[in-house]
Amino acid sequence: MTSPLPEAAERAPRHLRAQPGRAQGPPLEDAAAAGLPGELTATGGDGTSPRVDVPRPATGERLLAVADTSHEVLSRVLEGVVATSRAEWAWLSGEDRARHLFTLADVLADHVHPLAVTRALTTGRPVAAGLAADGPQLLDAAFSTAGWADKLDALGAEPGTGGAVAVLATWRSGPAALVTAVAAALAAGAGALLRPDPQSAATAERVVRACSDAGLPAGLVATAPGCDPVADAVLWEAEGLLAVRADGTAERLHELALDLADRGTPLVADHGTTAVDVVLEGADLDAVVPALLAGLTDGAHTRPGGSRVLVVEPLAEALVARLDAGAAALRPGDPLDRTTRVGPCPTPEVARAAAAVAGGGTPPGLPAGGWWAAPAVVATGRRTLPPPPGPVLGVRTVRAGTDPRTLLEEATAVTVWGPSGPERRGWLAGAHRERLGLDSPAGPDARLDAQLLLRACGG
Repeated sequence: MTSPLPEAAERAPRHLRAQPGRAQGPPLEDAAAAGLPGELTATGGDGTSPRVDVPRPATGERLLAVADTSHEVLSRVLEGVVATSRAEWAWLSGEDRARHLFTLADVLADHVHPLAVTRALTTGRPVAAGLAADGPQLLDAAFSTAGWADKLDALGAEPGTGGAVAVLATWRSGPAALVTAVAAALAAGAGALLRPDPQSAATAERVVRACSDAGLPAGLVATAPGCDPVADAVLWEAEGLLAVRADGTAERLHELALDLADRGTPLVADHGTTAVDVVLEGADLDAVVPALLAGLTDGAHTRPGGSRVLVVEPLAEALVARLDAGAAALRPGDPLDRTTRVGPCPTPEVARAAAAVAGGGTPPGLPAGGWWAAPAVVATGRRTLPPPPGPVLGVRTVRAGTDPRTLLEEATAVTVWGPSGPERRGWLAGAHRERLGLDSPAGPDARLDAQLLLRACGG
């Protein structure tokens, strides 16, 4: 298959422009590119696990059925991953593992388009963003992580004797995050068991398919979709489980951390980016406004913790007026249409929360059963809850001279706009990072995620 990435990268600027008056209609080649089967099951599943229907966010209609893997099947799949890693992978030299991982990074170029379409169908992420933004990020993460396979000594990690890393995935899990987790586990001599919820099962299956296309040993990377708590409990107790990488809500990750704490299993957790832009006096609004609108269109997909703006009083009125105009020009549409910048929300809960804040129901001309919320800019204050994830931007005015750091306690990614342009800052929170010995501040980053897994898997 020829990679569509170069063509997509060239065409992206034109296709990413909003065209409110243009009829929405996905190209047929995009609609078929994901190659989704009617059912998805665990690697080597025996068909005994119950099925869960997965709807399409754009319409609410059934898209496919996914097995909720039973604990018996999950145990067999994990045992296969552990056995394969010990027999065919862990004993390889770092140079040999790096060679395989660089081959995987090359092969992933052929999966950029199918992954973008898969996410459009299952989470509502516009395919144009999947090609222009997620694709390059995926390949960068794959090549970067592969480069560490023969440099474990420099990271203080020694290859172990084999085992498995469990990678828990939700709609928040972009392809780059999944591939980083898989490649980091493989670099450390372990196998990877992808444990996606039903909505993210198709994306995980595509990653497993890429590993197979790259010639990795059969069974070294496997998938066992589902959310059965009994099966999860069996997984946490399984012999050969080295570490867990997960994303999700803060509540879910807290429960998971407690489940793993007694067992001493390292957890690499992604709480989801809560993005805050701080606009100071002297900032160039011509640069600020497009960046903020880009965050608005990305919505929950790149900022699952919500998106906020703190702006000083002298600039507040002008900034809000321009953001209002920009948001009004954005029209939600079918995520398979290359001109769509705002697709449906990834879950009905996200859509309801965003619509409740923004006001209004389903935007005109869109399927009533879809998970839609109109793009909006809302004012927030000292006693106002921050906006939920989705196509919603919360703006709070602060007095000039106020130290914005007092307002950033929950922020995980911060961009400060001032006279000299944007400056990105990150705050690292989470006991799991300290437990693995990384105590220096850093923002959410695929490279850091890989370093954590490498250190967790090392012998």
